[in-house]
Amino acid sequence: MNNQTSNEEWVVERCSSPFNSSEEAVNYMKKKNFGGMVLQLEDGSIQAVCRTYPDGFYPNAKILEKVNWEEESCC
Repeated sequence: MNNQTSNEEWVVERCSSPFNSSEEAVNYMKKKNFGGMVLQLEDGSIQAVCRTYPDGFYPNAKILEKVNWEEESCC
């Protein structure tokens, strides 16, 4: 899969971070004032993604929480 896509040149290495739990991901995003979502991927892993995350980049991901959704800042 290509690591870049149109949608403000979303770069997976810059705009997605793995975490051990959704709570850990939410706390990290809030601390950094990042706006985005916490996703649970098909394999059960947890990813925090920036607001510019393009739908479908992680197929079948479940949105666990939107964090600082009104914020413009990103990863």
